[in-house]
Amino acid sequence: MMTTFFPFDELTWPQVAALRRDTPLVIPVGEGYDMAKLAEALGNAPAVGVLPPIPYGWRGSGLAVHETPFVRLVSGLLDSLADDGFSRVCALQPQDIDLGLGARAIIQPHSSQRRDASPLPADVDR
Repeated sequence: MMTTFFPFDELTWPQVAALRRDTPLVIPVGEGYDMAKLAEALGNAPAVGVLPPIPYGWRGSGLAVHETPFVRLVSGLLDSLADDGFSRVCALQPQDIDLGLGARAIIQPHSSQRRDASPLPADVDR
């Protein structure tokens, strides 16, 4: 069975209310992950809600922030979804960071790990 990924942020409130509470919901830390591997990590669930990615804040994102507030942000978002009754919430994160999320983390290689994090040429080349 193939997994269908749907944009959670495009659901209306009635659609969210009708959503099964065991539907996996994922908050990506960045973009560019292998969705087939994500589906596999989630047991090939029939449907997976994907929230908008967090585009920056971690080492390798181009705009890193201190780790403590970033971890609190991600944990707070996951906690909020759990408070709404969703039992399968997780963050999809690059393998080179540790947000301390334990079982609430799915770790995959990320494009930021395959290229130089700085888009600018080296100082000697400018």
